[in-house]
Amino acid sequence: MRRYLLGLMLLPLSLTAGCGFRWWQESPQSLNASSTTPAMKAKGIIYILPGIQGMDDHYTAIRQGLRRAGVRSAIEIHLWGSQIPGVKLAVNEMGTDAGRDWGRKIAEDICEYQRVYPGRTVHLIGQSGGSAVAIFVLEALAESGATPVTGVILLDASLSADYDLTVALGKSTQGIVNFRNSEDVAALGVGTAVMGNLDGGHGDSAGRTGFKASPLKLYEVKVTPSMVSASDASHFADTSAAFAVKYIAPWIMQRRWPVPVAVIK
Repeated sequence: MRRYLLGLMLLPLSLTAGCGFRWWQESPQSLNASSTTPAMKAKGIIYILPGIQGMDDHYTAIRQGLRRAGVRSAIEIHLWGSQIPGVKLAVNEMGTDAGRDWGRKIAEDICEYQRVYPGRTVHLIGQSGGSAVAIFVLEALAESGATPVTGVILLDASLSADYDLTVALGKSTQGIVNFRNSEDVAALGVGTAVMGNLDGGHGDSAGRTGFKASPLKLYEVKVTPSMVSASDASHFADTSAAFAVKYIAPWIMQRRWPVPVAVIK
């Protein structure tokens, strides 16, 4: 019941996030067709995993920013969960079982890509609930003994700050970078404290406070007001094309993490 109430609490967020994009007008295939050609896949692939509100303009903005920065690999916005307006927030925020199931499905997609394009880079970019799913993907890869991905980037992660990343970090060769925004109080402060993060834990969200532990290959990046547009809602402040150009793309394009400060202009 509390998960359903969270859906009602975040309905305004869903409506705002979805403004300008009618998901039902595009199939997943057409959404990604021009960004996942065989020539692009031969250079590597990036999977963008949206938040619980599903597809909207924020994720095409991230992709546009990566392209503007010079990323030439395939970039697939990988939908997960329900995409039905009015119910998707509640459905996608219910428990962890569905999220973990999606993690396994996406892990299978990655394994198939790695089979066809061995040795190429594979990155995951998760936003909000998609960050939790990204971690579930890594854990599913560990369960199956699959090849690790290259790196994972978390934006506004709806994942408990005390979540154990040990297994996930073992399936990412470069590691995990967590963009945390302390200004994200409504969604990742009040909302998750009352209703829980996508992993089922209550309290602090890693997307707002950072992870409590500091294992090797976990890189915390604090999102400051100078890095984002003042007009952006806090929960989506780091999803603009400009942010992707300046702060996300360097992690994709640099072969060694952490990214030197001098690279982020």
